[in-house]
Amino acid sequence: MRVIEGTPQEIVEYERLAGVVAETTSAEDGPASPDEGTEPARETAAPDGSASLSPEDHVALMKFIYGRAGKNDLRTFLTERFVMRLLDEEDVVVAFGRSSKTFDGLADYLMIRDDGPQRYGAVAYLRPGNGGMTVRLGPDDIERLGERDNPAVQYRNVAPSDPYKINCPLADEDALDLALELVRAALDIVRNE
Repeated sequence: MRVIEGTPQEIVEYERLAGVVAETTSAEDGPASPDEGTEPARETAAPDGSASLSPEDHVALMKFIYGRAGKNDLRTFLTERFVMRLLDEEDVVVAFGRSSKTFDGLADYLMIRDDGPQRYGAVAYLRPGNGGMTVRLGPDDIERLGERDNPAVQYRNVAPSDPYKINCPLADEDALDLALELVRAALDIVRNE
């Protein structure tokens, strides 16, 4: 488990001073989605993909999900289940977006990133408020996965340069399983490029 707070520049400087090798983000791989800003994020990671969260981080994560999901029990349950399965099964970092416009300083989304060098930023954004998940995949990736005709896959009408072309709302258990598959596919892509 690691919790990191600070601006991206502060985090890079910390990693440099701590001897952590991190690759810098190129201008072309910079924030391509309007969701990804430059505000600092608090990050929560399960280091080996199977380690459980510390009690403090678990409470912070659940407080965020329950606070943002509203009174929709199914959406809250599916969001919590998705995040916990992802943390248990993958080497990822879940970061709380920051916002100066909310009472707690947190935005309305979670960022899911590879727990490695940050060359591409988030592979997915998850909004507990509506169960929406936007993933860093395109139509070709969906075709390769054999999910082109899956009704849970929604194609975003975004600029060609925006890498976040797919939505997969967490509407039910099948959509949750598909969302996990899509995040794994996006992780594979960023890990192998």
